[in-house]
Amino acid sequence: MSKHVEPSSTQNEESHEQLMAAFRQYFKANQDWQAKGTRIAGENMRYWLAQIRIIAKQRREHVQKYRVYLDTAKRERKANQKGTSGDQDSTN
Repeated sequence: MSKHVEPSSTQNEESHEQLMAAFRQYFKANQDWQAKGTRIAGENMRYWLAQIRIIAKQRREHVQKYRVYLDTAKRERKANQKGTSGDQDSTN
């Protein structure tokens, strides 16, 4: 049995949706900035770029944790197979 808890697929979907929503807001802010060229429009665009960076960092950490979970689960499966296959060979 794994000591590591599988990362939530709900958390995975939430972080993806947050990233996509932030990107859509950035896209709108960028169009506004290009059309108006005002300081406020530029600040708004930079705000959404910063939000994307924050959310992307969180998403990256989630993906890394999931990779560790998969590696650990694979290692444990292999260890269990080695342990059970040895027992099967000795009984035959």
